[in-house]
Amino acid sequence: MLSSKPIFSRVSIQKLFIIILILIIGGILVGCGASPAPATDSPAASAPESVDLTGQKITYLAITPHIQAAKALADWFKEETGAVVQIAEVPYGEVLDQTLEDISSSTPQYDVVTIWYPTLGALVEADALVDLTEFINENEASIQPDDFITSIYDPYTLYDGKRWGIPYDGDTHVLFYRKSLLEKHNLTPPETWNDYLQVAQTITEGESSNGIYGSAIMANSAPILMGSSFLNRLGGYGGQLFDNEGLPTINSPEAVAALTALVEEAEYALPTPLETDFDVARDAFLTGKVAMVEQWTDIGVMAEDVNQSTIQGDWGVVQMPMGSGDKAHHAPALNAGFSLGLSSKAPNPDVAREFLRFVGRPDIAARLSTINGGVDPTRVSVLTSDEYQEFAPEVSAAAQAALQGATAWPTNPETGELMDTLIVNLVAALEGGKSPQQALDDAQAQWEEIVTPGS
Repeated sequence: MLSSKPIFSRVSIQKLFIIILILIIGGILVGCGASPAPATDSPAASAPESVDLTGQKITYLAITPHIQAAKALADWFKEETGAVVQIAEVPYGEVLDQTLEDISSSTPQYDVVTIWYPTLGALVEADALVDLTEFINENEASIQPDDFITSIYDPYTLYDGKRWGIPYDGDTHVLFYRKSLLEKHNLTPPETWNDYLQVAQTITEGESSNGIYGSAIMANSAPILMGSSFLNRLGGYGGQLFDNEGLPTINSPEAVAALTALVEEAEYALPTPLETDFDVARDAFLTGKVAMVEQWTDIGVMAEDVNQSTIQGDWGVVQMPMGSGDKAHHAPALNAGFSLGLSSKAPNPDVAREFLRFVGRPDIAARLSTINGGVDPTRVSVLTSDEYQEFAPEVSAAAQAALQGATAWPTNPETGELMDTLIVNLVAALEGGKSPQQALDDAQAQWEEIVTPGS
């Protein structure tokens, strides 16, 4: 699903700082409430009459983990409209740079682009996207925006009071575990991070001689990986990245407790956490080498695929553990997560809008949710549907619980620099070069300089 290459490269940050002089943090890491009830119209009833676009072509910039889903959408769109969707595949870590480079090209080629939601502000400030607010309003009956999961819709699409994308892949973390390993050691799925540490320690000490470890922790230095592991714990202890004034609180007591927990847990994880990326963690769990892994929900689909997994029927899933203290609660980070947007330099914007309207329909979202294409639900109607619950019953229940308390990453243009700075300090703590307190104190000082330049 993910490559280990950081999505925010130094090249992209330099481009953005040429465009942006001073911008103020606008996002606050807060939990969202429960999702609204799904729209009353059925997905099938929401499908508009097809339009004839035979002979028309658009190019869709899709990340590698979404290629199967992208191909399915292209096939379905052609069947319905006659238009051809050419797919430009790009590694996950290069999608931001590719989009920025394309809009500055004398011959832009992308019509529809994939947006990792924390880069939304950066793309908007770079004039890379078309405002879709009016488009969504005009197509409300077809798109049914009220059906999007509340904790997803605004973070994925809303910036500066306008909508810039159509939610496409809803990503939060849940905790997967091996039933037989926990039962063997008389353990239960962890409710708290202290429970998680006990499970990891017990199984690693009892099974490491057999090549089996208590957990796989993605602490690879890519922000989406290390950042996700830290933010899962930060939310669980009740911490936030920013206070109500938009100022950093990255060295709060809750944040220090979260990083301390991560450092302690890493001792009993698959060696070595700093080299564990998505592929390593996924494969370790699917081949029975670890008892627990915090992952995106589609791992539950992969776990039942005989071509990918050796643990069919021997796994379970719960929402992320909570921390300890007065502020503790279940609050996984809204990790990854994608929308589709219209490039400001789209060669064929009219057909691209038709494609976005097509992708935005509930009936298309429902079809995508059951093809094992690396795309997770973004809609209430899909997440709660009989079809999806039958397709992925355990995942559906855990995802519903997780998404009601999920917290979003910031989407301001400085997010890239902020996260890169944080990751450097998190790595130092895991390597033992800094204490959790010192690492986060250093990150706090650096964040204050980034958020309030020149102060």
